[in-house]
Amino acid sequence: MSTAVARRYAEALSDLAAEQDILEKVSADLASFGSVLTDSEELSSALQNPGLSGEERLAVIGSLLEKLKIDGISRNFLSLVVENGRIGAYTEIAAAYEQRLDERLGRVRATVTSAVPLGAEMLGQIEKQIQHLTGKDSVLLTADVDPALIGGIVTRVGDMVLDGSIRTQLSTIRNQLLGQPAIGEA
Repeated sequence: MSTAVARRYAEALSDLAAEQDILEKVSADLASFGSVLTDSEELSSALQNPGLSGEERLAVIGSLLEKLKIDGISRNFLSLVVENGRIGAYTEIAAAYEQRLDERLGRVRATVTSAVPLGAEMLGQIEKQIQHLTGKDSVLLTADVDPALIGGIVTRVGDMVLDGSIRTQLSTIRNQLLGQPAIGEA
């Protein structure tokens, strides 16, 4: 499935969820369903199995959605995705919905990776800097630790990467030194 199709599905769902003021509930429903779908290869295969009739696939998803207590718009949407044979692109659709949700709520997702765990105060400062940089109202910040960075931090906001790690600085210096002619060479 193309990203454009995933965005159309996500946009339609986002519009309906916004009308009913349940954007976050739908997001939680999609995450819950996505988690089960990811954990169960059997379920994924069954929902994509061309040997099963549409009614059988809808019965499978209906039973699952009932167990997960997913109803309303989310239930109808997920049934439509299965009915239209788009379950193979579920991850793309869910990601497009989350992106649309972030746009509607004026927030941005970011990841900061450091060599050691960062304290709450430092993470708060980083959030403020990202808000200032992006102009967004809020930041959903995820903190990771990668000792290979040696020191400093790497911040990812969408497609933008701000790399202030010692590892990258050392690599840059190394490349500069390797690119320089040796002393006495002309």
